[in-house]
Amino acid sequence: MSLIFQGFIDRLTDAKAGDDLSKAISRFAGSLGLTKFAYMGFRRPGPHLPVYLTTYPTEWVFHYASRRYQEIDPVVVEARRNMLPFFWDQRILGAGASDEQRSLFGEASDFGIRCGFNVPIHDSQGRALVAFTSDRPPAEMKRDIEAHGNMLHLASIYFHVHARQKLEDATDFEQPHLSPREVACLQWIVRGKSTWDVGDILNISRRTVVFHLENAKRKLHAVSLPQAVATALYHKLIEF
Repeated sequence: MSLIFQGFIDRLTDAKAGDDLSKAISRFAGSLGLTKFAYMGFRRPGPHLPVYLTTYPTEWVFHYASRRYQEIDPVVVEARRNMLPFFWDQRILGAGASDEQRSLFGEASDFGIRCGFNVPIHDSQGRALVAFTSDRPPAEMKRDIEAHGNMLHLASIYFHVHARQKLEDATDFEQPHLSPREVACLQWIVRGKSTWDVGDILNISRRTVVFHLENAKRKLHAVSLPQAVATALYHKLIEF
């Protein structure tokens, strides 16, 4: 799996435009049986237009937009109020779902969209959403998400960093400067070590590790540790 992720990183680094980015994440997601994806990036109020990339069928995108399904879609509602990744299937409708919401899910199923994994992203510049969907049986997909969800989460944030830098104004992406300790702590985190492990390896307390990681998050304008790792990877401050 690490080789697949490294290939994904390399393709993102080489990407020049939206199509290149889409191909990179589509290939990575496809290796996990996720057949379609969508990315939506929204800046805070200002002159920036939202960024939208997707491999959903064009007919479905137009149908969804023309019926203004984004106003009633339970998946969109959940993504707006949730900062954590989540798996969804038809059960997200709930017992109180309207006829229009049930119709939405039935039509989506006709386009091969039966379940998915959404990754909301919030940072100092705004918010974004990476959505993966599949036509596989929900139970089968959920099992794979439970096995690879952390990797998908990291890949989504890493994709977001590249999309924002390459498809929007890049002035906010100056090279950050981290201390050697901050770099070392992030490097061990990306290798799967816990904060306790990092403390033992670097011969410092766990509290000191957390202190360095919080400083790194602040300098990288990240609101979560996975986002800090992805941003540090993007700037080549650490290696995967």
